[in-house]
Amino acid sequence: MTDSLQVPAGTPLHLVAWEISPNPTNRDELVWVVIVDPQQVGGMVWMRGHTCAGPAPDCAGGWCFEARVSVAAIRANIDGAR
Repeated sequence: MTDSLQVPAGTPLHLVAWEISPNPTNRDELVWVVIVDPQQVGGMVWMRGHTCAGPAPDCAGGWCFEARVSVAAIRANIDGAR
């Protein structure tokens, strides 16, 4: 799919472990979006977010999660399938 992927900051995404790369913990994650790069490569996009707490993060950084995430997973969240 080549249309633009726009995800508002603060959007919570429920992600399954295999939809995240790299995923050193190999766990499912609930991530509050900071920014999603619209450039898709191989069905994945770079995303920054927070796993510490949401929607108001309790970590000291601008984000505590950075990884490639499945576009299909993001769309499933946005479409209400999760």
